[in-house]
Amino acid sequence: MKVDKSLQEVWDWKEKVYRETKHLSIREALDKIHEDAQQIKKKYGLNLKTLHPLQK
Repeated sequence: MKVDKSLQEVWDWKEKVYRETKHLSIREALDKIHEDAQQIKKKYGLNLKTLHPLQK
């Protein structure tokens, strides 16, 4: 079966994220995702509101 290139890229991305976070606790993984989002916002000048799910 031939897999579309874009689908393979998504699978590769998911696998990379899994490898980078599998050893982290849920809290640590959420902190990492939140920090990554902040860096992306800054890099691209995005004016988006982000909420950390565990912050009150």
